[in-house]
Amino acid sequence: MNFEKNKRFLGLITRCKDEYFIRDFCDYYLSQGVDEINIIDDDSDDKSIYEELLDRKDINIFFENNITKDNYFSNWIEKLRDKYEWVIYVDVDEYIVTKKNLNKTIRDELETTFKGAHCIKVPWVMMSCNLLEKNPKSILKEITHRWNHDKRHPNEIHKFRCRYDSIEIKSIFKPQFFSCVSSMPGKDHHPHNHLGDTAQIRDGLENKPGELNPFYKNLRESDINTGLLLCYHYRIISIENCIHKLNTNRFYRSRYLLQDLMKSDHPEVVDETLKNKSDGR
Repeated sequence: MNFEKNKRFLGLITRCKDEYFIRDFCDYYLSQGVDEINIIDDDSDDKSIYEELLDRKDINIFFENNITKDNYFSNWIEKLRDKYEWVIYVDVDEYIVTKKNLNKTIRDELETTFKGAHCIKVPWVMMSCNLLEKNPKSILKEITHRWNHDKRHPNEIHKFRCRYDSIEIKSIFKPQFFSCVSSMPGKDHHPHNHLGDTAQIRDGLENKPGELNPFYKNLRESDINTGLLLCYHYRIISIENCIHKLNTNRFYRSRYLLQDLMKSDHPEVVDETLKNKSDGR
């Protein structure tokens, strides 16, 4: 049997820590042409969030205690290389959307627009909860405000810093062209060590050549309005959720206060892109 011919076209890998909206996350990405979702659970306190997903053939869940030890995701590259032609690597609060061609799926864009690419850098768009107190039933349908990326947002805390000059990306890549990925914060935005000089790195907004690094420079409102692929980041989804993060998430616990998180809530622009996309799926 020729295994290469039996590869699935598009896989997704994500990590989850008590994100109650994991089912909506899976439903969204499966509607966008993803063949299989791999969820790495990072020791969630409430594993009932997976109750409706455990028997799904297109969703795999792996329960771990600490995914940052031993650079956990580096061990996945070999598995990914043989299973999928393309891989999306995002967190559960990150939603890649086909902004310019809203009626197309992510799969459609990979099969046509980005056919010759090996890694696509998709810039964040920072969403805001607009001081929502309780967790919304659907973050895509109920959170419709975001930062104005034509403005500066000064913040002395690095994690919540201004993104005016450069903003993080997340990536879609062909794993056969790379040797590892990382699970360490700040290093998990793209694959590493492309093999040889053949990997074509493309900018997700305009499909222009790019560099293999975790940033997009000078993202502006005009880019968001016309970009091919964007990654809407729902970091702050409610006051309730922020309190939960501060109590349970090792990357937030004992480091920040609630006011630190809420200072990065900038509801300046109404943007219903993901609401419209989820309504139409």
